[in-house]
This record gives sequence, C-alpha cells and structure tokens, in this order.
Amino acid sequence: MRNGISKLDLKRINRMQVLRTIWEAGPVSRIDLSRMLQITRASVTQITNSMISEGILTEIGEAPYQQNQQDKLPKGRRKILLDINANYHFVLGALIGEQEITVGLCTMHLEILDKVSMPCTDHTSRKEIQQFIIVSVERMLANACLSKEDVLGIGVGVMPVMIGRMRVYYKNGMLDFSELIKSLSQPQMPPVFCGNAVWLLSLANADLLRSGVQTANEVYLHLGSHIHIAVLRPEKEESGYLTYSYMTERCIVRPGGRQQDGYPAGSVRAQLSVQAMQARIAEVYSKERTPFLYSATDGYIEHVTLEQMYQAVSAGDARCGEVVREIMQDWSVLLHNLVCCYQSGKVVLHSFGLSERGFRVFQNYIREFVGDDIAERIVCSTVEGKTDFLAGCSLVLLRNFYLTGGAA
Repeated sequence: MRNGISKLDLKRINRMQVLRTIWEAGPVSRIDLSRMLQITRASVTQITNSMISEGILTEIGEAPYQQNQQDKLPKGRRKILLDINANYHFVLGALIGEQEITVGLCTMHLEILDKVSMPCTDHTSRKEIQQFIIVSVERMLANACLSKEDVLGIGVGVMPVMIGRMRVYYKNGMLDFSELIKSLSQPQMPPVFCGNAVWLLSLANADLLRSGVQTANEVYLHLGSHIHIAVLRPEKEESGYLTYSYMTERCIVRPGGRQQDGYPAGSVRAQLSVQAMQARIAEVYSKERTPFLYSATDGYIEHVTLEQMYQAVSAGDARCGEVVREIMQDWSVLLHNLVCCYQSGKVVLHSFGLSERGFRVFQNYIREFVGDDIAERIVCSTVEGKTDFLAGCSLVLLRNFYLTGGAA
C-alpha cells in the first residue's frame, strides 16, 4: 500500500492555500505569497500562472512602493499584485430567517448584483419558502443572462428557530439538511449547499471585511427570540454553534433574576432575549410614565427595540433610565464572559437594530460597566437585514471554491 499525498492532492492543497490567503489578506504579490505560505517562489509562480490561465486569478497592477520592503527586486521592477477574479463565476445565496427570507446574487468578491426578500410569519409554510427561493433564483439568472453553469452554487442558511419548520433533523448528532437540499435541487438550479445561518453569517462578515488573516477567535452574537452565538476560529472550521448557543442562553447574568420555564433564574434567555427586554420595559411602559417611548412605538410594547430605549432615555423618559441601565449591566456581564470563555478578539453583534449613534451608546454602557478592553472588541455585523443572504454565498465559496482549490 502506498502512503503519502498524491500530486493531485498536493496541487489542490497548494491552490487552496493560495486562494484563501489572497482572499483574507487582500491582493498580494507572488513574493509575499511565497513568504506567507513558505513555498518557493518558483512553485508560487507555477501555481498562480496556471490559475491565471484558468481565469481564477487576475493581475491587478503594481504594488505601492515601500522603502522598507524586505524583498529586493531587480532594479526597475515592482511587485505585481494578484487577486481572485471577481467574475470567474457567480454565487447565489439565501437566508431563511424568523422574520424575513432573503435571496441574492453576487460576484466572487461578494459584490451584490441582485437581491429580493419576503416577509416570514408564523403562517408562512415550508413550501412557500422553498418556492420563493426557487422562483427568485430563476428570475435572477434570467435577468443576468446567466446559466446554472455560470454559478458556483446556491447556499442556503437556516436560522436555528426555522430548522424544525424546514424539516431539518438531527442525524448522528449533526443537522441533516438532505431533505431541504432535495426540495431545492431542481433541474434548472445550480448545486445546493445548506448550513446553519449563525455560523454562516459569521463567515460572511469575516469574508466581506477582507481585513487580513484572522488570528484570534471571533464570537458572532445573534439577537432574536433566542440568543445564538457562533465561534469563528482562524481555521474557519464549522463550530459547534448549537452547544455554544444552548449553554449561552442558560448562563446566569443576574443571580436571582427573572424566571423562564426551562432556564435558570436570571439566565441570558430570561433577561436578554428580545421578548425578555420588552417584558422588563413593560413594567414602566405607559403613556404617562414613558411618553416618548409610548409615542415612538404607537403604544405597542412588542415594537420596542434597544435603539428606542436609548432614545427614550435621551428624551427624558426617566422611568426608562433605570431599566435600561439594568439591561445593559446584564449585557456587560454576558459580553465579558464571552470574551473570557472563548478568548475572543472580537464580538460581532447581529440583528441588534442599532444605528451608529445607538451603537456608541451601547458601547459606552459596556465601557462603564466592564471597561475599555471589552468595549473596544465589540463591532456591528457588516452583513445585516436584506444582505443576510451573503451568509449562503460564503458557504458556496467555502465548499465549492476554496476547499476545491478553485476547481468548480
């Protein structure tokens, strides 16, 4: 029996490393790739030239001159930067959320070409959701004059609260998306890939930033009827998001706090889910005691958001102030614990509905209660709302591009 890696496997691994490094570090030269990957310059040149001829990579021009460049080039020559060809193929994505279904088409650089959304309620059926995705994909391909061969695939992210409705079940301890994939796999459709939306959102957020190779864990925190987290590790492997989310919601942020069936008193779920925060503010919410907040939400407590709570405090709704401070104390405890437990360099907030000003208020509360170090690690997700479908696009790029070395 022969052991070791075949030439074909080695070629794929080298191409995988080249693609992921270029994507995460931004356009780079062959010399920099050689240093970053610890592969000889001759090998890098051979690999990248082959990928350029296939249309996967493209040369985008000379690198800016820097006096302290470590790699000396012959006089008169400059580094030529390489990047992934944005139009090598196109990518489709969808996200099945608890309030909205989003579908979109983008380039290899996650540049949005088309997008559409549909509200989702408790009465929206599984078949309606599937049909919306199929029809939207067909329309987008027709409008862009693309065939399914021009597209790497369609990635579908499913939020945990929608998993049961979409008939996604556990099999051998893992989520089994086979029935959903079968339902969406039509003759006119490109290949279908499915995954948990929270982890995919964290991946899409990192991909979209292209801010350099990730060196530390990132916690992605989704706020909704449940609070879910995913831990995005530098190696970009799929995390055990369900375990993290389950344990996170059971963590206690206020000992002896509010009760919720099935959860400890003062747990994250009982204190900080959207419904829990609305229940806390409801104790002071009225036309007389909180006039600004009452008017801003038309008298509907279920319309209250964190952003509106901050606005009410600024507008002089004094009764809101104490409640908001208690809520933010609990958020501070949770964020501090997440940073410590997962050694996180960054905590990304998704679906918090905060404006720029609202985020600064949120950050200032965290700074007051647990200090600058935690406050400075908090950022808002770049993928939000009607662009959530990019989560599915990142899944396709990972499974059918990076992990295959560009062999679509």
